[in-house]
Amino acid sequence: MPGGATEHLAGPVAQMNLMLAFYNPYENYGTSAATEFSVPQLWASVANIIPGLPDAKVWAGSRYYRRHDIHINDFYFWDMSGGGGGLEDLALGSGKLAIAWIGDGAESAIYSHLGNPDPSNLAGFSKTSFDLRYYDWPLLGGTGEVGLTYSSARSGVDFTGVKADDADGLGLSLVWTQRGLVDDESIHKLSLQAANGPAKTFTSGFETFNSAGDTFIRPDPADSWRFRATDHWVVKPLEQLSLGTALVYQYTEFGDRAPDQHWLSAGVRPVWHLTDSFSIALEGGVDWISDSPAGHSGTLGKLTLAPQWSLGDDFFSRPVIRGFVTYAGWNDGMRGSVGGSDYANKTGGWSWGMQMETWW
Repeated sequence: MPGGATEHLAGPVAQMNLMLAFYNPYENYGTSAATEFSVPQLWASVANIIPGLPDAKVWAGSRYYRRHDIHINDFYFWDMSGGGGGLEDLALGSGKLAIAWIGDGAESAIYSHLGNPDPSNLAGFSKTSFDLRYYDWPLLGGTGEVGLTYSSARSGVDFTGVKADDADGLGLSLVWTQRGLVDDESIHKLSLQAANGPAKTFTSGFETFNSAGDTFIRPDPADSWRFRATDHWVVKPLEQLSLGTALVYQYTEFGDRAPDQHWLSAGVRPVWHLTDSFSIALEGGVDWISDSPAGHSGTLGKLTLAPQWSLGDDFFSRPVIRGFVTYAGWNDGMRGSVGGSDYANKTGGWSWGMQMETWW
């Protein structure tokens, strides 16, 4: 709820949030028989309950919790979304304070020291996170958000009595945001994150990996750790030109005899606004990874051209309908790890189609 929105109201102010979603798998895209419906968000909050702090609110449910992303590659680098509850928007000094408990649970085969898990032999996993944040405070001409997360992961046993190691971890994240630097809609966001053990995902969920077509939980031993830095811009330097950028560097030590991993990703999306509603977007990107659990390493690059029609001539004008054509290429070291089974023996390929994007 916007700051100051409850200060003139008497009594508690309740709000309920509901989001529905549907998904149609690619292999059954031509029929609605396989469509799956879900409720990614269902949570409620109550504000105006603390004297002198009308905007502070308690909440509980399942929600997208104070997440940060880089839009052009849909990368949520800090995303503690999940089910839980807490207190947020508590005015403190020049900023606001929030504290939350968020939990997650899943089943997976036991993975240990790069062994191949048995997908028919599952154990339960649980993860509990306590997230403390201080945000919206002035920092170097912009605003800051700093967060400390404690995460605890526990494993059950499979039918042979084997269990993964339990672990605890701490994570520290700092996000700096500057708005209006080039134009009224511009945004520059920089983040630095470091964490060990189960906190190193920077999410409420688990580290996962794919093997033989299945997805498995990868336990996070206490001596595993990760450092991540991101930087991205969205600006409109000219009346006819918008620009979005992305830069990510990540270093991970998995702590299970797997190789340490470096990941570097960069991309740029210029959008030429030819009219108030028609534009052409061009996006180029490159990713490099030093090693993966499957032994793949190397570089992937891609280029996309997309004519698009939108409700306005800004980078984030939505809804937008776009046609697109993409070419991606990768080296031999990435062969078999890109594009699924259709591209298992290839080092490049094309994709094209149409899509609609909208949000509010």
